[in-house]
Amino acid sequence: MRHPLLEPWKPTRAEPWDRAAAAHLLRRAGFGASPTSLVRAVEDGPERTLERLFAPEGHAPELHDGITSLLASGNHELLQAWWMALLLANGDPLGERVTLFWHDHFATSIAKVDDVRLMHRQNSLLRAHGLGDFRKLLHAMAKDPAMLVWLDGNQNRRGHPNENFAREVLELFALGIGHYDERDIQEAARAFTGWGTDGREFAFHRDHHDDGPKTVFGKTGRHDGDAVIELVLAHPECPRFVARRLIEEFVAVEVGRDVIAALGAELVARDWSIAATLRTLLGSKLFFARDARRARIAGPVELVVGIALALELEIAPREAAALAARMGQALFRPPSVKGWDGGRTWINAGTWLERVNAGLAVAESFENGERTLAGLAHAPAEAAEQALERLFGGDADPELAGIVRSAAARRDSPRAAFAHAVAAITSAPEYHLA
Repeated sequence: MRHPLLEPWKPTRAEPWDRAAAAHLLRRAGFGASPTSLVRAVEDGPERTLERLFAPEGHAPELHDGITSLLASGNHELLQAWWMALLLANGDPLGERVTLFWHDHFATSIAKVDDVRLMHRQNSLLRAHGLGDFRKLLHAMAKDPAMLVWLDGNQNRRGHPNENFAREVLELFALGIGHYDERDIQEAARAFTGWGTDGREFAFHRDHHDDGPKTVFGKTGRHDGDAVIELVLAHPECPRFVARRLIEEFVAVEVGRDVIAALGAELVARDWSIAATLRTLLGSKLFFARDARRARIAGPVELVVGIALALELEIAPREAAALAARMGQALFRPPSVKGWDGGRTWINAGTWLERVNAGLAVAESFENGERTLAGLAHAPAEAAEQALERLFGGDADPELAGIVRSAAARRDSPRAAFAHAVAAITSAPEYHLA
């Protein structure tokens, strides 16, 4: 029996399916919405909108495959721009959102891997398996060459085990602190000996593998790496750990252990399908609860892409990626094995200035005519309403909305009113909540 908070949400008069509810779903299950996609979501209703998110139109082939000819350059900025181009195109918002989520979860950085082909391959792996079977994803990541370089797989040898990968599997990827001990890490590291790379491919170096008996979680045997992954997956905490990460990412409110356990049980019952489990979560009463909306600080990538989608901006992907990096989130370059800390750490004196300046630059481009808005209203007051609707999707704070309207009313043209409204909104802390 499902937990009551995971039961399907049904619109009511008090909690309708409206622009605010649709915008909330499109922000969390993607990166925001253009006016057209938001209108379509409202008209289609929550069920059809969810169906479309899980069965998207997909990326244009030339866009998705465009990186192929650029990989030989070895330029990681081109790789960042390629991924940002996919995000801005919005052909598979949920797929890309999940890929970014796993990139943060299985954090691997070009700073150490130093090979754009390996980073691109890992990114493609996350995209291919991100909504699939978590068991297959964990096994695949354990043999991913970029991951093995990142966590020193080639240095993990019989007699001198390197514990880096084993530790992160238990601590960061599948169980969390408190559900293993140091002996489990040491024995798991022995099981992973010999797992490394040969060029850009996974390789099992048999001569480096410790084939002796090992005891992990109290189970003794001649475990190899695959066997340890299976022991990790069989640990009762594993599905709860994954469930907790999904709730943290997509719901972003604190919940009780009973909710986490219930979603973990759903994951197992759904044969470890991330898509099926996430479908339950995104359609739940928990997800659509009022306190789950605008409940966390938007990360730089989602902020940049969200503004671009809402205002239908034409922005060069390389420029957008560089902007997100200045705000603290450089794609393919998480700061550590823990990924980005997120939350309040997104905001400091430097990154807040970058966020505000980015919004001001967009506003200025509308005011000076560098950018135009299709269908701009004919009156300043109406232009301000357009900015509020596009950037807040129907859930603007009343006090902030009043300030924006007052400021826009003093402008002598719709273009100036729209620009000043954009500046006021994007400079407000409320806008940076997702």
